[in-house]
Amino acid sequence: MFDEASENELLLAALMQLGAKGGSIGAAAGGAATGTHGLGRAGARGGARGAARGFKWTKKDVSTTLVELSGTVTAVFQLVHTTLADMGNLLGVEARDNGGIAVRAIVGVGIGGLNPTIVTAVVAAGPEGVAVVELRAAGREGLIKQHPAEKALAKITAQLTTASQ
Repeated sequence: MFDEASENELLLAALMQLGAKGGSIGAAAGGAATGTHGLGRAGARGGARGAARGFKWTKKDVSTTLVELSGTVTAVFQLVHTTLADMGNLLGVEARDNGGIAVRAIVGVGIGGLNPTIVTAVVAAGPEGVAVVELRAAGREGLIKQHPAEKALAKITAQLTTASQ
């Protein structure tokens, strides 16, 4: 089940991956400049540890919105699934007890898409001929407030409304 605890774990893992990539690149560049090659793995470990430590000092930013799209639940779910797959990495799909279908993805926002945001979309039946998409985004922000969750939802909502027309 998609819950808030798993959001935190997914955000931590995504940030650690970014830290590892940055640490690996930095160590490789520094090693090449000094003539000491093979430091990439050590830099990756250090970058991942740094990201994990920094994670404790950041705050979670959460935003939610509702989008009503015309069509059946299945058709709208396919649209949401395709949109999230195009914009990020799909994490999973689950059926809900109320007949809705949920999908979760990691979507990058900000410069170069380097700020990972966990997006959960639940598609359920609405009024006749309409499906309601409940979107929830969660990201982390540090001292400079960038509102990654709002940015992710604005990006996804714009894509969904454009694609549904």
